[in-house]
Amino acid sequence: MKSKSDHGFAALPIVSAMGLLFTITLLFLLRSSLLNRDQIAKTQLRTDYQQREETLLRALVAVLPQAAIACMKADYAESDKYSWNAIFLQAQSMASVATALPENLKAMIGLNNARNGNTADTSPELSGTLVTSLGGIVGEVTPGTTDYSAAFNDPKFAGKVPPLLTAPSQLQAADSHRPIVARTKTYATQAPGLLADFTKFPIYNYIPYPNIRFGYAAPGQPIVAKRNWWAFAVTFGTQSTGEKQAVQPLTKYYVISLYEIPSQLPIEAATFAQIGTYQNGNPWDSAGISISGGVYADQISLNNTFGSSRISGKQSITLVAPVTLNGTQVGNDFDQAGVRELLQVQANSEVLPVALSANSGRLNFQAIQRGTQFLQRTSEVPSSNAWENYSKGAERCTITVRATSMVSQVDQTPTTIRVSFITPSGTSKEVVLQRGSNWPSIIQAGGTVIPFQTELTDSNHSSLTFYPTLLDSWLQSQGGAPVSVNNSLHFRTDDSTDPSTVQPLSESPLPDNMAIIIRKGQNLTPYSSGLAIVSPLRIYVGDDLNVVPANAAPAGAALPTGTVYYPPLSIFAAELRIGTTSAIRPFDLHGQISTLTRTGSVTWRPMDIKSGSDETTHTDSITADLKPLASPADLPPVHQMNWLIVIEEIPRS
Repeated sequence: MKSKSDHGFAALPIVSAMGLLFTITLLFLLRSSLLNRDQIAKTQLRTDYQQREETLLRALVAVLPQAAIACMKADYAESDKYSWNAIFLQAQSMASVATALPENLKAMIGLNNARNGNTADTSPELSGTLVTSLGGIVGEVTPGTTDYSAAFNDPKFAGKVPPLLTAPSQLQAADSHRPIVARTKTYATQAPGLLADFTKFPIYNYIPYPNIRFGYAAPGQPIVAKRNWWAFAVTFGTQSTGEKQAVQPLTKYYVISLYEIPSQLPIEAATFAQIGTYQNGNPWDSAGISISGGVYADQISLNNTFGSSRISGKQSITLVAPVTLNGTQVGNDFDQAGVRELLQVQANSEVLPVALSANSGRLNFQAIQRGTQFLQRTSEVPSSNAWENYSKGAERCTITVRATSMVSQVDQTPTTIRVSFITPSGTSKEVVLQRGSNWPSIIQAGGTVIPFQTELTDSNHSSLTFYPTLLDSWLQSQGGAPVSVNNSLHFRTDDSTDPSTVQPLSESPLPDNMAIIIRKGQNLTPYSSGLAIVSPLRIYVGDDLNVVPANAAPAGAALPTGTVYYPPLSIFAAELRIGTTSAIRPFDLHGQISTLTRTGSVTWRPMDIKSGSDETTHTDSITADLKPLASPADLPPVHQMNWLIVIEEIPRS
């Protein structure tokens, strides 16, 4: 007979086996849980890196232009205030990439003792953002210039970066430490993407517009521009430090580009532009006014497209009524959530024909706008300040014409002018013309060959008259270089020599101030590189201007065969008038129109052009064919500038 305890011994192996099975099952579940948690942590880490990356890059495009301007103002001298290291530190501070939530904010909301579920939110030593050049030098970049070409021959970067620029070696060396923007940085070779001959157009070539949402131009569409660029590496996280667990590092490579884009759209303004109506409220005549391409202003009110295909702004765009742009119908709600996405689906593109730069991601569009300072020049010798030379049209003029004495304070007809110009050797020379001495009037012997004379308008405005067709031969007779070099003129009065007769310059020209008249400028073909006229005074266009085409378009300019080509012309003045008499002259404009007015309360209406009698030009006498530049050969010697800052990741494969 067996005891009852024998049955217990027989069941023990089964219980042990079941316990072992449960234990193994629990271990597998624990392992699976750990793997899932690790995967979740890695996913969150990648999300955290992505957010850190986005905020850092957005901060960089905001910081770079101000640093570049500060560097130019200091004539590129070394400084910690605008070095690349300072730029990156400021961007990191703005982006707050070291921690997801600052300690003081945690304390304010009572979370200073809470467990942090953000795996990447740790100490700056572990979770810092390390920015280096491609060679690993902290706080520096690798400039996209010829002295650094070896770095871009690495298989990771070869064929994936923009065309290289060249510059004097001193500037190239400085470019790795601080951002250099200069006209001496030019294209080095006929690289892919340069559509015009780089030997003839080394500064501003014809290059593709970047693939971004901001519609100054369509992605890939050629624009006249220069692309300055710098490459750098960003590493989030680091290896283990001491006993602390490391945050998995991740390194990416980027190119930050600063596009110098000369003003080239049919209509551009760094202020509020009202497109489609005159000051009196009458609408533009759509049969007489047409716009090809895009329109840009800081703020825009648009009631008709007049054929334009793109509208871009900085702060706001108001559409008076729904319009069709590039085949897409858009209304005033184009930027609302949901509407924007629907328009993208309809257009089969993320890039819409109407866009605000503020909503366009990793970019910064900045008009280099100096207002009326654009017309001012401090001396006859160009300023040594690189920023002044770059941003002020008056400083870029090769010829200066100063009226230094007048008939009287009441009669501002000049009796003495000083003309400075460039000689063939590149030096400056000055000629003084004085009535009664070496400056005969137009009705006196020898007066018909001098390009500067005097006259009164019908409204009795004292004026200095400029004859563009006489300038070339007169300059060369005086030992000056031809108008292919001396192609930009700055006119002003100067009361420093004879204040008893010369009225001082005012912010806006007064009725009795001296004015400038342009006459007999129909044929500007001798100006092979264009003509620019800049003045803080009133300018009258006395008769037809630039109406004779050149025999052929410049070679290598990326213009189609058979293009009818006119030398580029720009006029920048405090006021522009058409005609000098009380008669209303027809006004026919071909090209672009812009304003020096900066953002403020003033409304700019592009077609509000005044006549010689100081009245608004009759609206039925205006016709305009407004179109963008089609080549760098269309760029006049003096122009306004825009900067577009974009960041792109260098592809990994």
